Order: sequence, then structure tokens, then C-alpha cells
Amino acid sequence: MEEEKKAPETQDITGRKIADDQIPDNVEEVATAADIEAFMRDRRKARQEKQREEKPNPEVEEYMSEENQLDPYLDPDPDIPWPKYEEPIYLSRGCRRKPECYKAVCRCERQSCSKVTSTNWMEGIRQPTDRPFDCVEVRFKNNHKEFYRLPDGLSVGEGEVVAVEGQPGHDVGIVSLTGELCRLQMRKHRVNPESESIKKLFRRAKEADIDRWAEALHDESTALLRTRRIVSDLGLDMKVNDIEFQGDHSKAIFYYTADARVDFRQLIKVLAEEFRMRIEMKQIGVRQEAGKVGGIGTCGRELCCSTWLTNFKSVTTSPNPQKLAGQCGKLKCCLNFEYEVYADALKQFPPANTPIRFKKGLALYKKTDVFRGIMWYAYEGENDLMAIKAADVKAIIEMNRQQQYPERLEDYQVELMSTSALAQESTDEEVEREMRRLAEGDNGVVGDEAPRRAPERREPRKDGGKPREKRQGKPQGERQENRERRNNKPKTGDQPRRSGGGRDRRN
Repeated sequence: MEEEKKAPETQDITGRKIADDQIPDNVEEVATAADIEAFMRDRRKARQEKQREEKPNPEVEEYMSEENQLDPYLDPDPDIPWPKYEEPIYLSRGCRRKPECYKAVCRCERQSCSKVTSTNWMEGIRQPTDRPFDCVEVRFKNNHKEFYRLPDGLSVGEGEVVAVEGQPGHDVGIVSLTGELCRLQMRKHRVNPESESIKKLFRRAKEADIDRWAEALHDESTALLRTRRIVSDLGLDMKVNDIEFQGDHSKAIFYYTADARVDFRQLIKVLAEEFRMRIEMKQIGVRQEAGKVGGIGTCGRELCCSTWLTNFKSVTTSPNPQKLAGQCGKLKCCLNFEYEVYADALKQFPPANTPIRFKKGLALYKKTDVFRGIMWYAYEGENDLMAIKAADVKAIIEMNRQQQYPERLEDYQVELMSTSALAQESTDEEVEREMRRLAEGDNGVVGDEAPRRAPERREPRKDGGKPREKRQGKPQGERQENRERRNNKPKTGDQPRRSGGGRDRRN
């Protein structure tokens, strides 16, 4: 009996075998797994060729995946929004974001963002009186602070946003100091707490007040640029540094710097028509300008005048002031940190501007060198300065009080070594050290007992000339004569004076 022939079998995508009699009649041909794999390979190859034609850059092609997915380093994710830069307009007011209504700004936010912050070191200490102090300190833009009187029955704390009296209208600020510390601050600024001129604090700021205040802050940057264009068009020799809008948007303070007097009457008219508010101009110095603008100093830290320094003292110094100048063009305020050192050192000096009298004439005070303990004096009517020790000046002043007068000022003069003299002395020491080394032997024996060295053998020069001898300084005989001449120099008072300093050399 003949065996029946088996029907040919075909595989589907999953690899399962399908007999021909199981294929439907309406299907002409079923693709095998190998056909599908070859089709996907050809399609992937065509897509890669198309991408290569569109983007021929090999660096970009290296990061493209086969599945054409978004590259996290090259293609932004459309589902994630791009972060927008927002100008930190609230930092100059002492907070990082728009404050909430009837909620105080936290301490960490005030101290980290405020340019000129205040620390209540009396916090937690019981007040000396049961009646609280009725004045508070309110800060506005940058270091602009003022004192206000509280109404009856209202108590505010540090960091609260309040509405205060303005000229005209009202302003919005943040309370910086309260209680007894505010009283001490008013005493420091010489403000009488009982004065009737102290402005009033109205209330805690409402939500409408804060919204209006925030709109004014957003308009300050555009108003500053517009004002600078107007100043340039009018041809005024001034620089507008900063603008501060009042909380109710009814007044603006323009801070400017100028080298000379500026007639800005026409400017005020133009600004009033432009911004539709009351205009006030305030001239500030270059130090105040640096404090308002801010920046990084040569020390790598934020400027002292924009962080904690509130009062500017005059700074004076003599050596190369350009290297000691700050970003404002004036001498650095941190030079005042050395004042205590100079104050302690000056206690060892007699009073300045004290004349001393000699038989030769009256000597007047000129200047002082604190570190070397030297004071300069000169005879009345003469310009020749003479350096005197501070201790000698004290002794001469005491002698003058007892009606005793020394012979002359030259007897107390000390010789100060200049830079050229120091260089000459170092050269002389090197010469004497070399002579001492040549006079000594190998065993450290000086004189004729030292063993003599064998003369060095010098090779003749290639050009047939004489052998080159190495010389150091002047010949030994000439150096010995110069040293004897200096040692035998007469020590009398009739020596001619040096040019420039007018001083005589004394021992």
C-alpha cells in the first residue's frame, strides 16, 4: 500500500508551520519570517540613507539612533516647557518672590536677598518698659530706609509688608527693625522719636496694594532705559543710575550722578509727560552709585557698599592710589579697616603739629611715618625735611617745656635708607663676602698659613687669542682702597648736604 504524500508546509511570522491546505483561497501568497526580516532590513537601510542625505554632518549622525528617537542632548523634549528667565525685581526690596498678603517674609529670605540687612540682636530680651516702642524702620529699594510711627492699636513684626505714608499717596515697604533696636537706630541717625515730622504707617498691605506695587516694580527697568534715551536726546551731562517707583505708582525718584551742576528742568517736564507721575531727582556720589548697582570686588566677594556698609568715610593715602581704587574710582572703603592699627600706633607719638625749638631756630612738623616711628621736621621758612625719631621728638618737647633748647635739629636727624642705598649696601656686602672667601683657605685658615691653591690651567681660545679670564667686580686692590677711604672718612658736621633730601649722614 502506497503511503500518502504529505502536503507542503509553510511557516508564519511566529515560526509556526502551516500546511498548504490550511491557507485560505483568497490569499495568493503568505510572507515567511525570512521575507519579513529582509523587508524590515531594507526599510531601515533606506531610512538611514535618507537621514544621511538630509544631515550630512557626521557629528550629528553619530548621535542619531536607528529608531529616530529624540536625542536628549540635541533635540528638546516638546513635552517639557523651556524655563523662562525672570528678572529678579524683588531682590532689591529684600525678598525673592512676590510676598503674600498678611504674611511676613521669612528671615532667611530677607537676610539672603537684602543688600543691607539688619539683625535684631536684642530678639528674645525682655524690654525695659511694658509700653512697646511705637516706631519701626521700613526698607524700600536697595538701602533706602525710613522710620514710621505706628497707629494706636497696631503691632507689626519684622518682615511684614506694610503701607506707609507717601508724598503724595502711599508707599509699600517691608519692616526691617522694631522695638528697642529701632530706638537705637534712630539715635544713631539723630532722629528724635518724639518729632512730629515722622511719617505714619497706615496698615498692613492688602492684596490690591501688593499687586499695584508689583506692577510698579516691573515698570522700573523699562522706565530706566527710556529715561537714559531722553537724557541723551536732551544732551545733558549726567548719568541716570537707578529709578525707584512709589508703591501706588504715583511718584518716581530718579538717582543720578554728574560732575557739574545740571539744569534738568526741561528733563522733569518731559519725564512727567512720559510717565504721568510726580518726578523727583536725587543726586548721589560715585560711592552711593556703586552701592546701588552692586558688583564683585577684587577680593572676589560682593562689594561691601552693596551688602552691609551704610556710611562712607573719607579715605586718604599716599602710595599709588590707582592700585587702591575701587570700581567707583575712589579709594577702597576697606582701607578704613586699617584705622584701628594706625590709631594704636599713633598713641606712641607726640601730638602732631607740635613745633620744637632749637638755638638755631624753630622747627615745624611736616609728616609722620607710623610704621618706622619717624617724624619729619623742617626749619621755619625752609623746605629741607629731616627725619627725627618719635622718642627724640618727645624728649625735645619736654626740654622746651623746661626752657631748654638743644643746639640744632641736625644733631637728632636719622638717615633713612632709600631703595638705591639698599641696593648699594647689598652690593657692598656681596663684595666683602667674596673677599673674605678669597682670603680664607680650603680649611678655613686665614692669612699666610692657608695652603695655596694650584693655579687653574686655562685652555687657549680657538681663535688663537689670549685665554679669557673671569673677573668679578673691581680688582682687589681697588676694592681695598675704596673700603679704607670709606672707613677713614672724616665724621664732622661740615659735610656737604645730599641733593634732594637735604640730609647729612650721621652715626
